[in-house]
Amino acid sequence: MSEHCILVIEDQEDLAELYETTLRGAGYGVRLAMTGEEGVGEFKAHSADVVLLDMTLPEMNGAEVLKQIREINASVPVIIITGETHAGLRQQCERLGVQDYLPKPVNYDAMLTTIKLALDTPPEESEVIMLRLPKSLLAELSEIEPNLESAIITLLEERRRKGKRAKDKG
Repeated sequence: MSEHCILVIEDQEDLAELYETTLRGAGYGVRLAMTGEEGVGEFKAHSADVVLLDMTLPEMNGAEVLKQIREINASVPVIIITGETHAGLRQQCERLGVQDYLPKPVNYDAMLTTIKLALDTPPEESEVIMLRLPKSLLAELSEIEPNLESAIITLLEERRRKGKRAKDKG
């Protein structure tokens, strides 16, 4: 059985070492990156089965790292570890297909459970699409559902139901 590899992108050395110790103790291979640029480079060179990503990184923030990882691989599970609570950042990351969020300080049992779930759940057949939408349209979609993907799915399901009712009447 091959060992799963977790790429940890965390700029705080003490936290990175704690994550590494916990993950190795659970039987995972671990690679560390201390900056966003280093993390993207490591992912390009070696990929990973799961990425643990801090959002507050020097030089390149976590959202930009996530965007670049998604351009390389749209389906790798990415788990955000952050102390950030900014709703806009969370929505941006959700649009880029984040597997889950873990608040700092991290509960290590929750981290291991989240990683196991990410590895056990096959990636959805999906494609990450970058859209430039007017703020007014985003505001309307956010009224339906704060998660843009969920808002679009809700609208499509509503449209299908209306189409089915029209077909049943006809």
